[in-house]
Amino acid sequence: MYKPTYHTLSKRGYITLLALLVSIITFAQGVTVKGTVLDENKEPLIGATIQVKGENNGVAADLDGNFTLKVKKNATLVVSYIGYLTQEVRLQGKTQITVQLTPDSKTLDEVIVVGYGTMKKSDLTGSVASVASKDIEGFQTSSVAGALGGQIAGVQITSTDGTPGAGFNISIRGVGTLTGDASPLYIVDGFEVSDIDYLSNSDIESIEVLKDASSSAIYGARAANGVVLITTKSGKAGKTTISYNGSATYRKISKTLDLLSPYEFVKLQGEVNEAYSSTYFKAENDADGNPYKYQTLDDYIGVTGVDWQGETFNPTWSQDHNISIMGGTDNTKYNGSLSRYVENGIFKNSGFDRTTAKFRLDQKINKKVSFNLTVNYAMTNRKGVGTSGDSGRFNMLAQILSARPTGGLKMTNEELLESAIDPEMLSTGESLAQVNPVKQAESVTNDKRAEMWSANAAVNWQIIKGLTFKTSGSYNTTNNRTDIFYRDGSKEAYRNGQKPYGRTQMGRDVRWTNTNTLTWKDKVKKHNYDVMLAHEVSFRSSEYLLGEAMDFPL
Repeated sequence: MYKPTYHTLSKRGYITLLALLVSIITFAQGVTVKGTVLDENKEPLIGATIQVKGENNGVAADLDGNFTLKVKKNATLVVSYIGYLTQEVRLQGKTQITVQLTPDSKTLDEVIVVGYGTMKKSDLTGSVASVASKDIEGFQTSSVAGALGGQIAGVQITSTDGTPGAGFNISIRGVGTLTGDASPLYIVDGFEVSDIDYLSNSDIESIEVLKDASSSAIYGARAANGVVLITTKSGKAGKTTISYNGSATYRKISKTLDLLSPYEFVKLQGEVNEAYSSTYFKAENDADGNPYKYQTLDDYIGVTGVDWQGETFNPTWSQDHNISIMGGTDNTKYNGSLSRYVENGIFKNSGFDRTTAKFRLDQKINKKVSFNLTVNYAMTNRKGVGTSGDSGRFNMLAQILSARPTGGLKMTNEELLESAIDPEMLSTGESLAQVNPVKQAESVTNDKRAEMWSANAAVNWQIIKGLTFKTSGSYNTTNNRTDIFYRDGSKEAYRNGQKPYGRTQMGRDVRWTNTNTLTWKDKVKKHNYDVMLAHEVSFRSSEYLLGEAMDFPL
């Protein structure tokens, strides 16, 4: 017969087991690692990032390049710094390390567009930020500027209006003027343009932003607010390739603001002024002897009021289609593209669409002479009153949020939705203090159309080795038209004695430029020389025609 045997731990055994558990916990907690990060010259790399591989645990090196980090005993550290190759260090029990990073030659040899030429990033001394095409191609925006938001330090990009295609304001290192135009100078493929809204995101090769005076000095006073240099894509030698890129986006406001219900609104009106309560409830009969719909405040409990946000904001779709053709030989390269962008606004009766086309030819005539030609076309259409009017004095969003959710005793909710101006405001002498945002959006036609044609060409002649002459010219013409009509129901027609009126403005902008540069580049011993002599002449003219008609019959 089997007889079980039982073993018990003595007091000493318990103490031994407890000590073993403490040692295991201590081992799992890891060790503290101290180290220093140096560059190729053994100088401290201030701000270098040290992170544990596969974890979110990390620190930055201090002013002396030193760091302290608590990690597991056999962890792997990832050390990185801008312009240097990332290095992985396996600790293997070490608690003191020194890491020397190696410069990234690819980054330093990267060619940056500056002024009227290019230079290696390693030779750059001014403040220049660069954005590659891969960083902006996937953004669904009506303007290239919108895709740059948050990608460049010291550059603020804000939308001028909530309307689709309204454009963006770009401020480089703050606003340099209080009364003048704070926009930077835009240079596309070497030529000045008034804005960059006509460009397609998929057609951008690179964008450089010159942020300080030393970088932008060559452009003179017009570059006081910085310079945005944009290079578009060109052809590449090889077989002809045709590519298409298309996308569709569904847009909807996921959460609207929580506003007062009819009960909360009426209760608040009574707290502000007891006299206001009679507008919304009365414990008596009307002129026909019928009891009022709302006898007390409690009658509003559970009542569904006017959802002004729901009436004004609508789910919508936007589309972006791009097709391009590229190819050529070593002597002849070509690139053509066609894009179409359509954005229907979430705000009622608003939208934007843009059609752009571009063709570029690069021709090498002989070993010393080359030629390139670029032709651009763009048409944009903007529709809608936008979220602001009267040069920003009228805020449509504020009207949506401040409109009352119930008509009270004097009108039904349907009648309130059909009123151009809140009748209650008019009766108290507040005039246009509360405009119906739905009627305003439906009663105003505001269509803006712009058509742009541009062409630029350049000839490069290598006179001798290192000495190059370049002459280039551009011609740009933009025709725009704005049609505005205020129908009955708009605040503008109300101000005009409730009589509709409208206006049409047409404009034409012409700009041409001729630039000639003589550049000498050479390396003498250990020194690189880059000397340029340039001459530029430009012309710009603008014409406007405005017509207005008033007192249309209803």
